[in-house]
Amino acid sequence: MSQPTESPKSYGDPPLTGEILETGIRKTAVLLSAATLVLACVATTYLEFKARSAHMAMSNLPLTVLLPFTFWLLGNVLLKRFLPRLSLSSAELRVLLCMLWVGGTFAGYNWVTQWVGVMAAPRYYASPENRWAELIFDYLPWWMYPSNFLGVVEGFFLGLGEGETLPWGAWLIPLFWAASAALAMTAVGLGLTAIFQKQWAEHERLNYPLAQVSLDLTEGFDRRRGWPPFVRTWTFWAGFAVAAFPLLWNIVEYFVSGFPRITIWDAYFAQSGPRGAVVTRYLYPLSYRMLPTVVGFTFLCDLNILFSIWSLYLVGLVTRYWMTRVGVSVGLTGQEAKTGEILGLFGHGVMIGLVIWAVWTARGHLAHIVRQILQPPKAEEERTVILSPRGAAAAVLGGGLYMVFWLYAAGYSLTMAAIWMVLLWTSILAVMKFLAASGFAYIFPNWGTAIPQIWAGTNQMTESTLVTMRVINARLLPGWRLPGILPHIERLIGAGRQVGWLVFGGVLLGVLSAALYTIWICYEYGGTTFRTWSLVGAPVGMYNGIAKVVTETSQRTIPDPAKILVWTTGGLVATLFTVLQSRITWWPLHPLGLFLMFSGYVRLYALDIFLVWLAKLLVLQLGGILLYRRVRPCCYGLIVGYLFAVGCSFIVDYIWFPQGGHYIHGY
Repeated sequence: MSQPTESPKSYGDPPLTGEILETGIRKTAVLLSAATLVLACVATTYLEFKARSAHMAMSNLPLTVLLPFTFWLLGNVLLKRFLPRLSLSSAELRVLLCMLWVGGTFAGYNWVTQWVGVMAAPRYYASPENRWAELIFDYLPWWMYPSNFLGVVEGFFLGLGEGETLPWGAWLIPLFWAASAALAMTAVGLGLTAIFQKQWAEHERLNYPLAQVSLDLTEGFDRRRGWPPFVRTWTFWAGFAVAAFPLLWNIVEYFVSGFPRITIWDAYFAQSGPRGAVVTRYLYPLSYRMLPTVVGFTFLCDLNILFSIWSLYLVGLVTRYWMTRVGVSVGLTGQEAKTGEILGLFGHGVMIGLVIWAVWTARGHLAHIVRQILQPPKAEEERTVILSPRGAAAAVLGGGLYMVFWLYAAGYSLTMAAIWMVLLWTSILAVMKFLAASGFAYIFPNWGTAIPQIWAGTNQMTESTLVTMRVINARLLPGWRLPGILPHIERLIGAGRQVGWLVFGGVLLGVLSAALYTIWICYEYGGTTFRTWSLVGAPVGMYNGIAKVVTETSQRTIPDPAKILVWTTGGLVATLFTVLQSRITWWPLHPLGLFLMFSGYVRLYALDIFLVWLAKLLVLQLGGILLYRRVRPCCYGLIVGYLFAVGCSFIVDYIWFPQGGHYIHGY
């Protein structure tokens, strides 16, 4: 972990109290970070299930992370000014953020509230009508699920009766296997970060906006007593007011019915109604959802990336409209792909093309690492971060092999498990790179479940493989969100070997605290009382889909050349765009725009991205880099002001409306 740039003692301040670790981080600060992570995981489930005030975890940098960090940041500002002995250093604040970020990826809707729904649903919702027990129970990996003791799933959904005890023992085995998968995914993610980080940071000069904002906000806490730099700029407070005032104003409505609301920052599915305009029945509503955190972080993104995202999204809209209106289909008779599937295949091909190009671009760097694996160099000559070259290779191979056999035990054939893992990690590698390049926190992997089917068909696949392909998904698999943030963790706290211990510790603490509290609250109040999609709609829809796949044997497919051509075309177009961007200086389109061309998350925030691009273009045209540096704190103010106001709303709900809050944050 990085050392503070200047010691408080050198300015005449009293020395910081508490035992100092070798890294310069006090043990008390680490314990404080761990306690904050546990509280954040608990609060995320409580706000989603009980208070129904927000979905705190819905992105790669969710409110589960940002909200407690913001309150510690603002509290530390006051401590630094008035009680510097009790304040945290810059490095300690960054450790706090990193532990929240690592463990918070498992909280709430990001994983745990969906995982418990998938775990408990099959035995509870099985009925003679849906025929789950007859069709799919023989193929489900029951070692992943809670034990079938009397009252386990009934108590989960209906609540415990008087005198009944919570059956923790029934959940220990599924929690163990979930944690083991999370640790394996973390190991692979750390290995890939170690291998590619220097290539991305030093050679390709990626911006890392999500980390850079945090670095700037925590700067200056190691100086003499006083206000840190970001507090002393009026542009920061202007952005803070713009983001915070509408939400703080709306709190009055909680107490005064009919009080006029300011809806500018309302969530897409807020009480004011879906924030989208219906233009045609052939397209989704055009979203005008504005989210200050998206605006603030993407302002640090390069102009050509911002332009490519919104402009190619418009091209994608036109393409989707034409294909839906005309009724375009691709594929052999009886297994044709409609518009949505065609665009999904094209998008996955784009992603594969971008990853192949990324590996090709880094070929010299990778060759150097291979030589260092074969003949270990001195520590200062290593071309990896966090782990040694051999450690990185061992992490990737060891974690990858464990996940292959984990999938095999779940029901995949060994070959299909290996293929699916390669496809998944190819997609995750794309997210790792382009999240670091853009700062758009809603970039997620393309799971690519359809890709093996277009090459091999489902006709020759066993029922066990078909079932497992749909069971192991974003709702059940823990840790798939984590690798995308690991390059940012390295940027925040350095490349030392102790980073790995912090990451693994954060993973275990996040998984356990999030899962144990979520299980407890469901047994305490009854899962059905929460009326949440993650406990009812999502798992029921998933298992109904699995049963449909098993029953409709006539719908099995064979290899489809037309679909393979669509997928291959996506990869070729991505390669073409990448070559044009690297060879032609005036080429305006970044290939990331192709990757996000048909993304539902870009659909939600396309207006935000367009406005950020326009604002940044005007700033650079009118005032150059000097004006850009003066405006940038305003974007930080937007982020902090929004989070502060959302936190105030949560506090008001907890005190005055504990049985049902006011929904203030979501997509």
